[in-house]
Amino acid sequence: MTSPFLLAHGVGGRTDLPLSLWQAGWSAAVALVLSFAALGLLWHRPRLRNLSVGRPLASWAASLYLGWTAMLRLVVGVIAVVVVTAGLFGVDDVAANFSPVAVYVAFWVAVPLLVVVVGPVWSSISPWETVVRQVDLRKGGGRRGTLGLSTEMSDGVPVWVQDGWLAVMPVSIFLWLELVYHDGARPRVLGWVALGYTVLVAGMAAQWGAEAARRSEGFGVLFGLLARLAPFGRQLPSQGGVVQGQTGRLVLRTPLTGAAVDDLRSSEVTLLLIVLGSTAFDGVSRTRFWSDVSAGHVGWSATLVGTLGLLWVVGLVSVAWHLAARMGERLTGETGFSMRFGHSLLPIVLGYHVAHYFSLLMLEGQLFSVRASDPYGQGWDLFGTVDSPVNWTRVSPTTVGWVQLVAIVCGHLGGVLLAHDRSVETWRPMVALRSQYPLLVVMVVYTVFGLVLMTG
Repeated sequence: MTSPFLLAHGVGGRTDLPLSLWQAGWSAAVALVLSFAALGLLWHRPRLRNLSVGRPLASWAASLYLGWTAMLRLVVGVIAVVVVTAGLFGVDDVAANFSPVAVYVAFWVAVPLLVVVVGPVWSSISPWETVVRQVDLRKGGGRRGTLGLSTEMSDGVPVWVQDGWLAVMPVSIFLWLELVYHDGARPRVLGWVALGYTVLVAGMAAQWGAEAARRSEGFGVLFGLLARLAPFGRQLPSQGGVVQGQTGRLVLRTPLTGAAVDDLRSSEVTLLLIVLGSTAFDGVSRTRFWSDVSAGHVGWSATLVGTLGLLWVVGLVSVAWHLAARMGERLTGETGFSMRFGHSLLPIVLGYHVAHYFSLLMLEGQLFSVRASDPYGQGWDLFGTVDSPVNWTRVSPTTVGWVQLVAIVCGHLGGVLLAHDRSVETWRPMVALRSQYPLLVVMVVYTVFGLVLMTG
């Protein structure tokens, strides 16, 4: 038999990294500063928006892509049903039920990596999108776009729903369950939460229409933002006359460039900062400092202390970003800095995601096939994998350390590139360079902070 599901995340407590803390921190800071200087000297006109146009996929490739997503939609739908029913009716044991590993590894860890590789596939295969479509069809739908989906916002939708603020709530609750709630991995908890959320999404689609439900479905919004980094995307109509093409047309483009097309809404920037801050808190929670703070707290007491800590770290990360944005506004004399450069957070969030969850995916991800053979913990062996050995030495600590280091540094380098390209698109070169000083400082702080958390 295999070891129990540990929910051991990938950050904190490492003392065998390839570089010392000071070497890693200084190296990363120097890399960011040198990259910023090189961009200031060599990159004087915007390039990424034009590169994001990409090249349309051949008809056979587009058909293959769509056919693959249709098959994947069915698979994901079946898995979603099994997750909910296993959580509600299966054995209420983290070490024997399919739901925890499916939710916390396959869904939360693997899906963001999937969309970064293959593009906005989650918008087609999401079980909640399937629910929204069914409700939309029963209502008769509204005005439909080129993909056959309702794109019309129903009358009477609150402004805060139209602006996407409701999408912040489900992701925040999920992160609280994962990182803070003392019983967050319990199958019954996951089953009821998943069922309740599905009912809420269906209710929003029935009340406000499909488009409002999509803007409120937080995971779809988050994964859609990350999909902008992918080499595959859907060509959107231009807001500034640069990008032309049919809405929804599948294209192959340079990775990262899809993030440069549109500014993010304020709610989307907030969502990314919450995810980034939550990842940082999980690293903090594995340090000796936090062990001293939380010592002696169990059950709801531990949940309360963890909640305060989560709010504290998310607040620090968010305040640092908004202070940099305010300073950028003062340097340029323009407003909306946070939304204009919010897209530069996307590669940073991805870098932290990879650094944080790489070991979880490689090690405990092996339990997915094991639990899938006996999802309800009833002694079944549907796929003959229930007794498959799990190799807990699949990746070495040194490999994990290198992946964490490279992921965090590359994520921030991508952020610097996106921010610089947007600045030279907006202002003349000297003003553009000056506008980036506050963001560069914040990115250096984020980088060093992330590397400190790696060492616990």
